[in-house]
Order: sequence, then C-alpha cells, then structure tokens
Amino acid sequence: MSCKSINDIPDITIVSGSQPCQPNSLRSIRKSAPSWIEYTIAVPTKHGVNWQWQPIPNGLNHWFSNAITKTKQTEKCWILDKKEKEKFLSFINDKWRTPTALKGKYLIRKDVLFNYFNKMAQCDPNLPTPAKAVLLGVNKLHHFSALNYQRRDSEQIRYDIFKAQTHYLDRLRQAITEPALITLLSAPKPITHTESQIIHYTAKQQDYLCTPGRIPSLHYDVSTALRTYNQAPPIYLGSLRQVKVDSVRRFFHELHLQGQKLEQSKHTQETLRELYNFRVFELALLFIVLTSTRPTHEITFLKEYCFDNHSVIVFDKGRYRSIWLCEYFRHALSRYEFLQQNLRRHTSTTFDTPLMWFLVDNQLTVKPLSAKTLRQFMAKWWAKANSGDIAVPYQLRHFFAQHALTSSSPTLTSQDIDRLMGHANWGEQLGSDMLFPVAQNKLTSFLNKIPEFLNLPKIEGVHHG
Repeated sequence: MSCKSINDIPDITIVSGSQPCQPNSLRSIRKSAPSWIEYTIAVPTKHGVNWQWQPIPNGLNHWFSNAITKTKQTEKCWILDKKEKEKFLSFINDKWRTPTALKGKYLIRKDVLFNYFNKMAQCDPNLPTPAKAVLLGVNKLHHFSALNYQRRDSEQIRYDIFKAQTHYLDRLRQAITEPALITLLSAPKPITHTESQIIHYTAKQQDYLCTPGRIPSLHYDVSTALRTYNQAPPIYLGSLRQVKVDSVRRFFHELHLQGQKLEQSKHTQETLRELYNFRVFELALLFIVLTSTRPTHEITFLKEYCFDNHSVIVFDKGRYRSIWLCEYFRHALSRYEFLQQNLRRHTSTTFDTPLMWFLVDNQLTVKPLSAKTLRQFMAKWWAKANSGDIAVPYQLRHFFAQHALTSSSPTLTSQDIDRLMGHANWGEQLGSDMLFPVAQNKLTSFLNKIPEFLNLPKIEGVHHG
C-alpha cells in the first residue's frame, strides 16, 4: 500500500463536463438516466502523461452517482481536512480485526484487497497490453518492450479498462451471497443515510458506454444554445512504427508480380540467378511477416534447426526460441528449395553452407543475406508499391503484433501474443515452457490465417528452371 502519510491522500475535485480533464477529479455524465461518474486516469504517451476521463466500472457507479449528484456543495464535501485524512490513514494502516461473520473463512491480507484491481489486471489474459500499461505502468508489464509493438487509441483502451474492471467487481459480487457478508460491504447513502451495497450492478447504462469496443471521451459544450455533449478526438498509445494493412498487401502483391516477370520456361544461368536471389529476398520478408521473427544480421535460420519445415529454432537476443511455420510459408520454402536445386544443376555448384537460404553473387559464391541488403531491397519495392513511402523490415514485425492484437478468429490473449513475439522476462524460452495441444492449435490456426488476411497469392506447384 503506497499511502504512508496524509500527503499521499489527494484532494478529490468535482468538476463539470465542460472543464478539461485534470488529476484527482471526478465528473458526472448526464446524457440520460442514470448519471455516470468518470474519474481521471494517467495515460503514458511519448510526450509525457496525458490525463483522460475513465468511466467508473459498473458495480460502483450507483454509489458514486448517488453520492455526487445528491450531495449539496459537492465540491467542498469531497475534500478531507487534516483530521479526516489522519483518521482515514489510520483506518487503512492499522490492524484490522476479523469480523465474526468471517471467522473460519479463508482470509487474505488487506494490502491484497487494496491492490485487487492491479493484481487482477496483471494476470488477466484478455486485457490488451496497452490497457495494462495504463493501469499498471510500463515497468510492470510482462515485457517492457511489448507496448512498443501494439497500438490502441484511448477510446479502445477506455473500453478495455471499463469492461475488465466491471468483470473484476462482478466476480466479487457473485462471491458475496451471504447476508452477513453483504452487510459488511454496505455503506450509508448521502442525505438518506440508508444502507446500500457498495458493489451493485446497474442493468441500464448510458448509451455512450454501450458501443462494443469503444467508449468515446465526451466534452460538454456550453457555448451553444443546445448545450450538448461532443466527442473529443482520441489519442494513440503504443507503437509508432505501424504500417497500414493495405500497404503491406500492395507490397507483397508487387513482389508477386515481379516474381512472375522473372519466371521463365527456360532460363540462362544469369536469369536463373536473378530469379533465385529475388526469391531469397521475398522469402526472408515472408518469414518476418508470417512469424514475427526479428530481422537480425542473417535473415534466415540454420538447416539443422529446421524440423520438417513445420517448426524451427532461432537464436534471438541471446536465447534460443522455437517458432512455427504456417502452411503458406512451407510452400514458399519448397518453391525456393526447388529453385536452388535447379541453380545447382545449371552451375554444378554445391553451395556448401549451413544456412537455409542465402544469396549467390556473380562468381556463384554464397553470400549471406544481411539486414542492410534486405532493407535496401524492401525500400525499393515498398516505394514502388506505395507511391514513394518508406518502410523497413522491422515494421513487418510491428504489423504482426498489431494483427495478433486485433485478431478475432481466433482471439489471442496477451500471453499468446507475447509467446509468438518472443517477449519473455521470466524464462519462457526454449526448454522452459510447454504448450498444450489446444493452445498450440490456436496459435497455428492464427498463423495459417495471416496469408489469407494479406491476400497473398497462391503458390503454384509447378516451378520451371
């Protein structure tokens, strides 16, 4: 518990819907009944902390709404004086006595209760990483770099947090069914002082809370005669290197067209080598976008670490980890291997190298594919497909992470995405983790659907050389 002195207890300010968002504030949205209370939450951005309004979860709104809207001189009533803060500090820090109704039941420490939302958010597999970054802070994420690969706007994050916190409260509400326990979690309402359950689900919600996937931030416009709520523009949190899906589709389509131009029924050694090197670049880029593997200095893997073209082991950031190859990539790899065999036959060269794919120079010498040459290749064809835009191979990894975040068939948990991306702080590398068949099938299903999502052309079975 971080509250150690009265200086740690902030003064709560009640503001109107026309005022800007500011720390330690509450406001009421009154578009329709019942009124809905919103609190301020800090959103970390590249320019620093941005304060945003967050709807209070369904389960607590009924109490806060009643307390704010039916209390006279609300602004003054919600500010504690020194004695009140000392009393509150004593309440949360002094030892609690076990109520008679809880005798013989399983008890937890009170600091666990105080941090219930944070603990639930940290282990919630369905809460996206950007929302976890807002609730927990970037330093408490499963991997400190995970947020850099995913992007979500404030309306989506607001919905994610509202949905998650409502679920956490509902979990408690359903567990408290005994009358004695209900009494312990009740508090008197203002003015009437009648006892009311603190956690109470409200069946009817404001309309702006009911759009799946998004909750807009509303600003009360008092400059017009209508006095209406206007929707404020969202801000973005997360990756700054996202590429548009259509841009990725156009890029690989352009590569497909160029590959068709280079394909011939009969080849000279020069034209065959040109086609071969082109397929090497194409295969490396497919490898990144279909597996999320980091584009390191050699954009390939070792033959001895490839298992029946279904899975491979890569050495990634000082650790070995396994990745899975989707069916489309296996076909692309088979096309490349067939082309390599033709080049060997035409040139009588063995190409003795442990690398799975590699470039061949004019002297028919093996030349490992480097990150620099791959960037140059991608820059040329990306600009041609996307009217002069610029992109680098690492942005395909960012695309993979964003697509995994928004995938609905199948829906991936934050742990699934971290596993596919190779994000691990706690030893989930090769030999330290295990996937059950159900989890494995879900990840494989996701990987196999990426080519269809990108409209990648079918790889035909006949290859000429």
